[in-house]
Amino acid sequence: MIVVGTATILSVAVGMTVGWSVALAPAGLLGLLGFTPVLFRKRKPADCDERDLEVIRQASIVGGACSYLAFVLGGMLIWTIHFSKGLSSVNIHILPGLVFGGAIVLYLARSLFIMSQYTPHAIGGDE
Repeated sequence: MIVVGTATILSVAVGMTVGWSVALAPAGLLGLLGFTPVLFRKRKPADCDERDLEVIRQASIVGGACSYLAFVLGGMLIWTIHFSKGLSSVNIHILPGLVFGGAIVLYLARSLFIMSQYTPHAIGGDE
């Protein structure tokens, strides 16, 4: 009920100030607040031993290093391409893609490192 009231008040306030065509956006976004009990419920923490914590720590270091390397190399590559075309500056709209690419590299490298540490060979299994 609070979500509906807040969405209504915000929609009317936005509608009166900016315009009624824009007024439906806050109502739509605030309608998602009804899912907060599902999305942010308290979960039971997973059981982690010392080895798991060490693997996660090392994976975070490897992922961060790979992400930094990708960010720097990507930035220099973009600058080099623009410089070779005779442009004196780089378009600012490229930066979000570069940051997003660095985040993808971070999670990908971290995930691959974690998976490599839990293979039977790394654990000391027979396979």
